[in-house]
Amino acid sequence: MMKDVLAVELQNYLRSLLPESGTIAAEQKKEAEESHIPIVEDEVANLLGLLVQMAKPQHILEIGTAIGRSSLAMAENLPPWGKITTIEMDEDRANRAQYYFEQSGSAKKIELILADAREYLPQLAEKETFDFIFLDAAKGQYLNFFPHLDKMLSPGGLIIADNVLLNGWVVDLSYPNHRRKTFVYRMREFLESMRDNPKYDSSLIPLGDGVLILRKKEN
Repeated sequence: MMKDVLAVELQNYLRSLLPESGTIAAEQKKEAEESHIPIVEDEVANLLGLLVQMAKPQHILEIGTAIGRSSLAMAENLPPWGKITTIEMDEDRANRAQYYFEQSGSAKKIELILADAREYLPQLAEKETFDFIFLDAAKGQYLNFFPHLDKMLSPGGLIIADNVLLNGWVVDLSYPNHRRKTFVYRMREFLESMRDNPKYDSSLIPLGDGVLILRKKEN
């Protein structure tokens, strides 16, 4: 699905420069389109893979598996010792993601947890650390999730937050219906708080629907 952040012509051109998708990625994209399941855009999947190659994380946390498109983009670029813990609250989507993990041969690298991140993250933060976190769950919850992510993230680690521009609604505080007003405001609050957080370096990239990259300072 095209987003409103960049002109359609520019989006198409950017995608024309990407490597060709593999068979499983193509199958996932087809299922997502037919079943109206939100998954990462091709350009964002490509960026995730590149960042994993560069950062060489040992343990990745993903919040919001959907059917596993982003999980596999990261798993395919993980070093042999790397591991992904991914959280999904929808059982049907989690089952489909597990199917794709098995088909790809990456299942041994990925632990899929069926849970509501709002309830599970506080527990996880008490026992685990991660050096790379991909955040792609309920957009209105990013601000609430962050204290737990900060607690779990190792110094020098990365947080990648997807869909932070919300189709451009955050720019002029427009939204398609009143129901979405709260999460548009909360996303702006999240972005501004990350800008002002002295513990992190950040860069907001207008790719896909907006990607925020945060790096936790080491001192």
